[in-house]
Amino acid sequence: MCDRILSKSSSVFIGLILVFIITPLQLYAADKERYIFGVFPYVSPAQLVKFHTPLKKKMEAILGKPVSLISAPSFKEFIKRTKLQKYDFIMTAPHLGRLAEVRDKYQPMVHTMHKVQGIYLVKNESPIKSLSDLKGKTISGVGRAAIITQMAIEQLTGAGFEIGKDIKFKMSKNHNTSMYAPLRGETDASVTGIVIWGKITTDEELKKKMRVIGKTKIAPGFMLMANEEINKNTVNEVRSGLVEYNSEVIGKQYIDSVGFVAFKEAEKDVMENLDPYTTIFMDKK
Repeated sequence: MCDRILSKSSSVFIGLILVFIITPLQLYAADKERYIFGVFPYVSPAQLVKFHTPLKKKMEAILGKPVSLISAPSFKEFIKRTKLQKYDFIMTAPHLGRLAEVRDKYQPMVHTMHKVQGIYLVKNESPIKSLSDLKGKTISGVGRAAIITQMAIEQLTGAGFEIGKDIKFKMSKNHNTSMYAPLRGETDASVTGIVIWGKITTDEELKKKMRVIGKTKIAPGFMLMANEEINKNTVNEVRSGLVEYNSEVIGKQYIDSVGFVAFKEAEKDVMENLDPYTTIFMDKK
């Protein structure tokens, strides 16, 4: 499947079709007149365009060169492309940032200050009132590569459920697809990110048809990383520029719109605490 190269705004999203024939290898092989910024596909390509164009523009201002936003068709493919060094910079889930650091030699820059947490959703008329009512039910999620799914499985297993027997998971490619599965009658419940549900999901009519029955524990926010080939001075400039973005008017507007709270310089202990969620990837070729 060809790359999704994100345009400057959602209004020109259709124009992406014209550049789908460009492969990530071709882009990455180009000189650094243009940087490639990979954003993990936690929502649809159109939403990624809408949400993160201001961040792309900020990085262009810091770097003094054009930046192309690129996603991937799935979490699995994004992880693969990160490992293959397809991106100059990435914004990714917390545990995938740690994986990129330890396995793929990406350099930590900043992490967002919002917290990643899963919430369980059901239809309003569902008889399910709490997590204890999920025995024999099916939950929609976004695959075991997602930290929210891992935390949900960890929580449900700790509550005595056997995954695959007492509770089944039906996996989707992103949160948009999975969160409303109960409304479509595809699953009994869904698990999605609390920020995605509260800040990013804007269809209030659909949200009114669902209710929260439980939450997972909390993990750190998203990680922004630089490829090991990017020199230290450039990495430091981007890191400092992103922290400064917190106090800029446009930066505050962007950070508030996506629920990031703020950018903070990546901390060693925060990264190391994510190690348990990277183990499922370590034996992958």
